[in-house]
Amino acid sequence: MKRIAGILKDFFALHQQKVVQATAPGRLDIMGGFTDFAGGLLLQKPLDQPSTAYLAVTEAPTLRLQYYFQSELIATFESDYSTLLGQFNTLNYDFIHEQILKLENGSLLLPIISSIILFFEKKNIKREGIDLVIVSELPVGKGVGSMASYEVAALRAMAEWYNAELLPTELPGIALQAENLLAKIPTGGAGQFASFSFKNQALTVFHANPPEIFHSIDIPDAIHFIGIETGAPVSPQSAQYEAVRAATFMGYTIIALASGATLHDLEVAKSTGNWSALPFEGNVGRINPSEFEDKYLHLLPESMSGDEFYHTYKITMDTVSFIDRDRTYAIRTCTKHPVYESFRVKLFAQIVKNYSTEFQDYSNRLSLLGELMFQSHQSYSDCGLGHEDADWIVQRVKDIGPKKGLYGARITDTGAGGTVCVLCSGITSPEHVASIHEELQQKLGRPLAYFE
Repeated sequence: MKRIAGILKDFFALHQQKVVQATAPGRLDIMGGFTDFAGGLLLQKPLDQPSTAYLAVTEAPTLRLQYYFQSELIATFESDYSTLLGQFNTLNYDFIHEQILKLENGSLLLPIISSIILFFEKKNIKREGIDLVIVSELPVGKGVGSMASYEVAALRAMAEWYNAELLPTELPGIALQAENLLAKIPTGGAGQFASFSFKNQALTVFHANPPEIFHSIDIPDAIHFIGIETGAPVSPQSAQYEAVRAATFMGYTIIALASGATLHDLEVAKSTGNWSALPFEGNVGRINPSEFEDKYLHLLPESMSGDEFYHTYKITMDTVSFIDRDRTYAIRTCTKHPVYESFRVKLFAQIVKNYSTEFQDYSNRLSLLGELMFQSHQSYSDCGLGHEDADWIVQRVKDIGPKKGLYGARITDTGAGGTVCVLCSGITSPEHVASIHEELQQKLGRPLAYFE
């Protein structure tokens, strides 16, 4: 902390006004994962590792940023607004994206820079120079919402400085739009909304699309959720994740047309951003499994090329990822996932909520929670978002099992690496999870993150 204090003193040395400070946590994806973009229900736990933003406004029309992981300087960025924004009367997202990428560390810090630029635009605030330091305890690329926490912390500091009036979910919504529109990252919002709306030692229950935060569920003292890094970095820009996302939206188009919507309805909703009149509000994650199996499952092809889809259906509702005409998409499998995952989340949340009821078989409840996690993990693999080291962790959890307090595990977030969430219960059960973590470190020959 002394080192950070010295860094802040040097960075903000010329400022006569106060420096505002805001924090936002990372999150562990308990259930729901990448169904965020499909309107699925999400269940997220805040992590103790926060990101903190320190911000001051300057007279110079520049954006100056330093990013630290713990006390180590990772990246710096500096640019004037004329370079970033050009001479356009309104924000040209493509131009801004390209300009940021041309600058040193622009690629790494792109979402944070985009969030600041979009905040001024959305809140109709005259752009001023911004000096910003981000200090985080969260490593990048582990699937625990690190970048989302940087964005939310920075926007909280902006909102405090300008005393901005915000609707309940507006701030994380700006962060999500910045990632989608300016940074061109096809995230679905789980990280942003979980980082914004949280309660310590509780699970936040919410939809990210459209944003709707329901409530939090206190985690019973006997239950622990622990994250083990797989060793493989996770990215929402991976080709496989984008393919799964695209296939899911392709599946929705087929379902919407079968439910009475027209291509014109889809086009209007996509252009206006108002999906409320569409079947299931434009989201397959809102369909109950029984209705899905009865009415829609048989309509979805196991696979279809992008070219064939465009010739037949013309459009998807996705404004972020695109369909490759030469690629074959697993439409049925990818569309099934958010339908069943959202239902699993509902069951999971209800069991945790009622866990402390007296005279109940706690072990049976834990086994049910674990089974839901194992099902979720398998569904990721079915979609092509599994990973061999995630499978190894899950199998070790099964091997050790309930006798030693380990009940369930699943790959998280956008999958294909990142972090595995483990469910355990009992005083000594975290020790057994820690032993799996140590085994994997020995297996891979390098240190891995561990999240409690």
